[in-house]
Amino acid sequence: MEMKKIRNVALILAFGLLAPMLDTTMTNIAINDIGRDLHTTLSNVQWIITAYVLSTSIAVPFSGWLTQRFNGKYVFLAAQIFFGLSSVGAALSHDINALILYRVVQGCAAGLIIPLVTTMLVNIASREHLQKLMMVVMLPIMVGPIFGPIIGGLVVEYGNWQWIF
Repeated sequence: MEMKKIRNVALILAFGLLAPMLDTTMTNIAINDIGRDLHTTLSNVQWIITAYVLSTSIAVPFSGWLTQRFNGKYVFLAAQIFFGLSSVGAALSHDINALILYRVVQGCAAGLIIPLVTTMLVNIASREHLQKLMMVVMLPIMVGPIFGPIIGGLVVEYGNWQWIF
């Protein structure tokens, strides 16, 4: 594959990694608003974060197995679709249990996306270009925790918590 195509793939992978990275930190900002709007306690609302992190951790090892069993590109696309659909479901949730369930699906999808990005890049890039391309792809991992709370704060301040998802 020529370098221009590999660079484009790296940018697509980086873009695909951005939502899961921002989602983790943005949700923390909206905890109080979610609890108030869904009429539930803080300990119940904290499960939306816990469920996401636990399901992400559980899904990570399955990404390698799925990549070996199916084409990594299709696993990545399916994970992106599940992440997007569960984001819409989370935003439309009107009770805490539904929100937690959608966050579990979101976390599973994110747990597949994160390792797939590096695996796919290693599979297509040559050794001499891999380091530069990895920096591009890893940018969302570095930027997410920095800009997530800022974006989340702006969204909650000028919109509502549903827009976080």
